[in-house]
Amino acid sequence: MSDPSSRMRARIPQADPRIFELFDGWLAARGDHPVADRAAFDPVTISRMLAFVWIYRMAPDRSDYICELAGEEVNAVWGNSIKGRTLTEIVGPEHRATLADRWARARSEPAILYSATENLPDPHFVHRVERLVLPMRSRDGEVDSVLGTSLYDRRTDRIASGVDTSVAMPAAVLRIPVAEL
Repeated sequence: MSDPSSRMRARIPQADPRIFELFDGWLAARGDHPVADRAAFDPVTISRMLAFVWIYRMAPDRSDYICELAGEEVNAVWGNSIKGRTLTEIVGPEHRATLADRWARARSEPAILYSATENLPDPHFVHRVERLVLPMRSRDGEVDSVLGTSLYDRRTDRIASGVDTSVAMPAAVLRIPVAEL
């Protein structure tokens, strides 16, 4: 039987190779557990990816996710730093509901999510985005966070002028149960 990294590559052969750099770093932090331990995750293993990486943690007291880390490319697309902001503040209430449902399932099942969306409508600053979302455990063992990457193909003929929350969410999201790895 093949290793989890090979099985993942077989599931999404069209993915940007950088997706697998993040996945392999997550696998290294996973050890013998179904989900990676956030404290064991070593950013050095994904040093080339850091600009595209983000981490959100569910804050039960706010019933929302809080962005705890966002790389430079992620912040550039949103027009400023999103660290410390809620998911609702970043994407708006409509998209927050969709993402929160997906991330809750990724955390509870646990599962990995992959999507790629192309030809985002004008006036969006991004032409294409490819994402990988991975569940993470806290020190107490609760799966309360998601680690992800957003690989953007930005439109060079536009300037980021704020968040356009009216763009469509990717309808096709591949869900890969961790148990299948």
